[in-house]
Amino acid sequence: MIRSFFLIIMGISLSVMNVSAQDKYITDNLEKLWETSDGLKTTESVLYDPIGKVIYVANINENPWEKDGNGYISRLNTDGEILDAQWVKGLSAPKGMGLFDGKLFVTNIDEVVEIDVKSAAIIKRYTHPEASNLNDIAVGADGSIYISDSKGNNIYEIANGNLNVLTVSIDGPTNGLFYERGRLLCGQTNKVAVLDLKSKKMTAYIQDTGSIDGIEGIGDGSYLISDWLGHVHIIKQGKQKELILNTTSVKINAADIEFDQTERILYIPTFFHNSVAAYMLK
Repeated sequence: MIRSFFLIIMGISLSVMNVSAQDKYITDNLEKLWETSDGLKTTESVLYDPIGKVIYVANINENPWEKDGNGYISRLNTDGEILDAQWVKGLSAPKGMGLFDGKLFVTNIDEVVEIDVKSAAIIKRYTHPEASNLNDIAVGADGSIYISDSKGNNIYEIANGNLNVLTVSIDGPTNGLFYERGRLLCGQTNKVAVLDLKSKKMTAYIQDTGSIDGIEGIGDGSYLISDWLGHVHIIKQGKQKELILNTTSVKINAADIEFDQTERILYIPTFFHNSVAAYMLK
């Protein structure tokens, strides 16, 4: 009887320790709302559709740069419940996503696929001979689709039905992209650069950021950035970066994040942790 009681107490203690181990990496700026469980695999990117109230999730399914055809897009509701685990299948390593006029654009290694949301069918593929590791997508106010390449120096644009080189970055590859008022914020090595879309001039904007996977605007001149290891920071020009989430020691990644400015909800795809977590930014 005493042994059984002892084992029960130990089990409760371990559970509390596990919860505490997760919670201590969340600062007071964040409140965790939910996290998905089964059905997702190697979650790289998240995109929220405020009109349809649907969350799209890009699932690489293990191999980030292999043309294996086993990647897929999932759909969640805003409570984190999986509506369609494999809503669109047959992709290889889907990463960044952008939505415009009922079409979902997804990077897929060396191409961008266009998916009709209503029919859940791939209706077009965009390629370019120099595209190698296409990564993030940002959508301009006029529906222009911008694409980064995390190994090549080109930043691409879909225009006139083709994937074209928009500009060449002189400072190396770009990963995360965020469109804002006629300019494109580009997450590069240890900095955010700004590309003026009219002049095509790129200038350094925020330095000493560390590695950047995803970048999202908060709406007040500051930005959220994630790195693959599991850090999420708030950055702003002229200020030191502020760490608000750190799951590195528990080996939970933070890939291409999404932020809903209206509801102030941060969505984090956890890559090899195979989930999406949602947090309220206070």
